[in-house]
Amino acid sequence: MLAHRGGSAFTENTLEAFRASEQAGVFSIETDVRTTKDGVAILFHDEDLLRVAGVDKKISETNHEEIRAIQLTGGGKIPTLVDALQALPLMRFNLDIKDQESVQSAADAIELTKSHQRVLVSSFSEKRRVAALALLSRPVATSASSSLVISLWLFHALGLPQRFFDKKLHGIGALQIPRSMYGIKFDSRSFISKIRKTGTEVHYWTINNPQEMLELTRRGATGIVSDVSELAVETLRKA
Repeated sequence: MLAHRGGSAFTENTLEAFRASEQAGVFSIETDVRTTKDGVAILFHDEDLLRVAGVDKKISETNHEEIRAIQLTGGGKIPTLVDALQALPLMRFNLDIKDQESVQSAADAIELTKSHQRVLVSSFSEKRRVAALALLSRPVATSASSSLVISLWLFHALGLPQRFFDKKLHGIGALQIPRSMYGIKFDSRSFISKIRKTGTEVHYWTINNPQEMLELTRRGATGIVSDVSELAVETLRKA
């Protein structure tokens, strides 16, 4: 189970949220990496500060010292990636690299903290994902980009042999996908089975309904990304 943006017990993507999820029994956090004007990797989802801080300014236009001073409307502050990796040494982090600037800053934070064995690098952009991996001195887990997921679905729809999936997923640790998107369903038992046979995990986001969690687990899903950490842990213990 992965706590989406750290879970909903506290403001998203804060150390308080991460610690609450850890106390609930979660040891994997899904979070987002953006970069300040002066090149510091922070954990923040949006392009700007308006929704969670009431500040109409982009992250890319704001220095880290300014970011550090901001109190989020729901409580807590915006942590750096280094802060989080050091504060929660037993936690695994699924890092979604949100922009091109964060390729270098995320890699620098992973290198500085020597966190290679407990991070998974992901991005909707294949270019960003590959670029980040190339900057690291040691291999890390990684998940497929959107374009790769669509390719795999087409392989499945066309009934291509398993070897096509094996080749396409070489070096990929996980597919992290919604149940459906643009009318395409990614949650069939047969699709999950094709992916699992390659040794790649299949994680679904963002699942907050206990029945859906159990249904996907029974179909073969190996991970659930959820906002409701405590409920998800309790539910999945029954699976």
